[in-house]
Amino acid sequence: MAETTPPSNNLKSRSEHSRAVEKAGRVKRRELGKSQEQELKRMIIPVRCFTCGKVIGNKWDTYLDLLQADYTEGDALDALGLVRYCCRRMLMTHVDLIEKLLNYNTLEKSETS
Repeated sequence: MAETTPPSNNLKSRSEHSRAVEKAGRVKRRELGKSQEQELKRMIIPVRCFTCGKVIGNKWDTYLDLLQADYTEGDALDALGLVRYCCRRMLMTHVDLIEKLLNYNTLEKSETS
């Protein structure tokens, strides 16, 4: 919990705080198993629809499972009970970028060099 608090007196700047949080995350990932590590790598879909405010964050995993089970996109969204086109848009247009973003982690590169 102390990892996410603002910089204290022993940390000199925000960048040092960011490095400390990143280092704690790397240590935590080393201690986790493979399945738990995959949980950390997933990109988070927005919790609520930008337009109407309906909670959609809990439907992403189920949506992906339905697509893997050969549902069409429309049928999967119908099965989830998403009838508004704004909510459907949130799931259909979400792009998982976490793998690409992890390639550009500047904190790790600067520490290793």
